[in-house]
Amino acid sequence: MERKKLSYIALVITIIYGGLFAVVGDDVRTTYAVVGAIVVAVSWVSVGMLGRDDETPGRG
Repeated sequence: MERKKLSYIALVITIIYGGLFAVVGDDVRTTYAVVGAIVVAVSWVSVGMLGRDDETPGRG
């Protein structure tokens, strides 16, 4: 998959994760932080490992 698409998906996941801290209650905040951090980390690692650069000359 193109790196730009994976980066966009990872960015959206990160924004949603951060924004939901205002909604999540105090009783589940610790669990949410751990699980959410793992999901965000996996999404950004996938950008680096699975993302392919566009090799078309003149694009960028």
